[in-house]
Amino acid sequence: MSSSAQDPLQTPRRKEGEAQVLAPAGGSGAGPKSSYYQGPPAQNSAFGTAPIGVIGRDKPREIIRVERDYTGGELCQFHPTFPLELEGRVEPTVFSETMNDINELLIKAHDPSWACFDNSLAVLTLYTSPFLLNSKYEREMKRLDKIISQANEKSFNPAGLNIRSPAESAFLFLEVEYF
Repeated sequence: MSSSAQDPLQTPRRKEGEAQVLAPAGGSGAGPKSSYYQGPPAQNSAFGTAPIGVIGRDKPREIIRVERDYTGGELCQFHPTFPLELEGRVEPTVFSETMNDINELLIKAHDPSWACFDNSLAVLTLYTSPFLLNSKYEREMKRLDKIISQANEKSFNPAGLNIRSPAESAFLFLEVEYF
């Protein structure tokens, strides 16, 4: 094997905070699929083009993953770093503010003192309180869905983008659909 040939088992490494691009499936019509971020978008990708299709009706042409930020330990947070693929569609400040709002809600939802209070209340009421009251986590998750839908309506959907709820991916990443 020549020294110029690359090992097919090696996967490219991404820098921390870079978005992962999901490329469209090849010819099968199955929609976008996962792929590793390998630098700037390819020339034949949909990035940098005008929006095509209707959000909610058509499949997205590309999907961008915003990875989790593990610098805070196990606390669920997403990188507020602006993905280059969104350039020309939405302002970096709008994207960063949206990510900061999402991260702030996730901090409130995972507050250990509220979790302790909710569990203590459940034990003291013989586990009837969860049927009568929502936990702090459930209330914050509803607020998260509301904030994401407001951000989509106000900034992202008019630009041909759509943020999906991170709960759909078990909070491993945040998907931005590119139409």
